[in-house]
Amino acid sequence: MALLPASARCPPTPLMNRQQSLLNRFQKRLLAWQTPLHASNLDALTGLGTYVSALQEIDRLVTANAEFSLIRLSVDNVKQINKTLGHTLGDQFLIALTHRLLSLDFHHGRLYRLGGNEFLMLVNHPEASVAVTDRLREELCLPLELDGTALVPSLSIADLQSPEHGQDPRRLLRRSAIALGLARDTNDGYYAYQSGHDRNYERDRLLLRDLVRAVRDQQLHLVYQPKVGIANGEVRGFEALLQWRHPAFGLLQPDEFLPLAAQSGHMGLISDWMLSQVIQQMADWQSLGEPQTVAVNLTADDLEDSQLPTRLLRNLEQQGIAPHLLMLEITEQAVMRDPALAAKLLSELRDHGIRVAIDDFGTGYSSLAQLRRLPLDALKIDKSFVLDLPLQPEDAVIVRASVMLAHNFGLQVIAEGVETQQHLSLLAEAGCDQAQGYLFSRPLSADKVLAWIAEYRPAHVGLTSEADTRLT
Repeated sequence: MALLPASARCPPTPLMNRQQSLLNRFQKRLLAWQTPLHASNLDALTGLGTYVSALQEIDRLVTANAEFSLIRLSVDNVKQINKTLGHTLGDQFLIALTHRLLSLDFHHGRLYRLGGNEFLMLVNHPEASVAVTDRLREELCLPLELDGTALVPSLSIADLQSPEHGQDPRRLLRRSAIALGLARDTNDGYYAYQSGHDRNYERDRLLLRDLVRAVRDQQLHLVYQPKVGIANGEVRGFEALLQWRHPAFGLLQPDEFLPLAAQSGHMGLISDWMLSQVIQQMADWQSLGEPQTVAVNLTADDLEDSQLPTRLLRNLEQQGIAPHLLMLEITEQAVMRDPALAAKLLSELRDHGIRVAIDDFGTGYSSLAQLRRLPLDALKIDKSFVLDLPLQPEDAVIVRASVMLAHNFGLQVIAEGVETQQHLSLLAEAGCDQAQGYLFSRPLSADKVLAWIAEYRPAHVGLTSEADTRLT
């Protein structure tokens, strides 16, 4: 059984010798886990069965009307290890992890490498799958010492059962892939497949297919939600929100399709379209004597686009829009993907007068102390803290603390999700600067914005505060 990669045919190095030794140590365990397989169905790096051999074994079990579980796992930091430490150490990392998997000594399962960073464990007793996944999550994440470097595996794990979740081998493997994708989005990296996920998968696949067409066929459109100053109730600007009128699925909100755009590499196309449309709309309002401040959301992908400032500033200049009328809103998560790169790009934009706000503050993993290193003008408190303000004293404490710290850093504070007068009163007491939500207006189509401004009366706000003077 050939277990070494083709590269091992080159003159041996100390690292290769260690790799050979490691492979020899668990070759016997491989034999215990595998049924006899043709060499073409063995993974060259680990010696485990491949996707083809897994498919064959699942087909055999289904034909025998057997019950079994599929536990699919991915080692999510392999690409990062390859990038920073090299592919040789990355391969050694996968081999060591394979050895650890085999050393767990499950007597009722088989192990396969599906390719790349993914493995599949076939457990013959479905009732044992919970115990197996618990043990995997506990023991596989322990550090591995390789070539003087301690590497901690970052894992996502998913499982499903047959016949409960199907008996077609290819469909079972596809459903395990769906569950693994969902596991990557959970806090603990684990997900159990549930019936019906195929429909969601198919819907996402169709949306992904139609994204480029949506831009081309003008299916995307923008609506604008007002921001109101808490001190005097005056309109302080609008946030542009993206929607998609899909011909089959109806009106879609951004959280339904923007993650797909990011996954498919189409985020830049959509962001460019959105910024262009917003600036054109600002120019239209300005030509009518009604210039408006508008905020637009950027994604993590946008913050890695070094040409974005050039395109954006050129567009503003061509349309005759003063840069300070545009505000860019970014989430904590987007910034923290690469804080140094984000700070560089945002500094360039802000140096030219464009304003920057942190959106959904409080829902990410950063702190205001970290964010103060960024070139910011404003902070937006996430609506999850605002909606329960009257009932949750803890949320009130968070809001007050956020406002106080933001003001100490010279930032304006905007609260979203303001739906009642009580919300507004509590935010005023906390010293919040601006409010946004259904209390004032639902998002408006562009052709209704100026009419709404003309009819809007701030008298019902009736609040007094000195908070709304930091950014005009």
